[in-house]
Amino acid sequence: MRKSLLSLILCTALMPAAAGAQDYEPPLADEPPPQGLPAPDESDTLERGLENFMRNLLEQAEPHLDRLGRDLGDTLGAVAPVLQDIGKLMDDVRNYQAPERLENGDILIRRRADAPPPPPVGDALRDMLRPAPEDDPRLAPPPEATPPLPGRDPESEIEL
Repeated sequence: MRKSLLSLILCTALMPAAAGAQDYEPPLADEPPPQGLPAPDESDTLERGLENFMRNLLEQAEPHLDRLGRDLGDTLGAVAPVLQDIGKLMDDVRNYQAPERLENGDILIRRRADAPPPPPVGDALRDMLRPAPEDDPRLAPPPEATPPLPGRDPESEIEL
């Protein structure tokens, strides 16, 4: 009788714990983890790792991107007057015939005969179209004025 009474008391004492364990449902994957349990799952770890990687990449690339932005801004500033001159040259599209492609691939856009005279070429475009001194034999220095190249030193060269 003592054994059965002891068994009954133990079963009664353990039943609420067993019943509570059966009512537990794990959180769904879309739900955030409970506040008391900071155990991250695999997707959180991957997300944090990817975020850290991207942050480090941008931190390392930032000085280079800043320099690229400054260089592009300088280039655009230098080219802007030339583009404005080109825009002034193409005064009105109606003053031109339809483009014509030649056999060699060149494209001609002829001005209509009844169109008014074309506007003058701007200074910025004229300066850009001037040949560089090394490309124009009239502007290049005579060959004897250029110093000779130094001789080759095989010991100071890097072999690839």
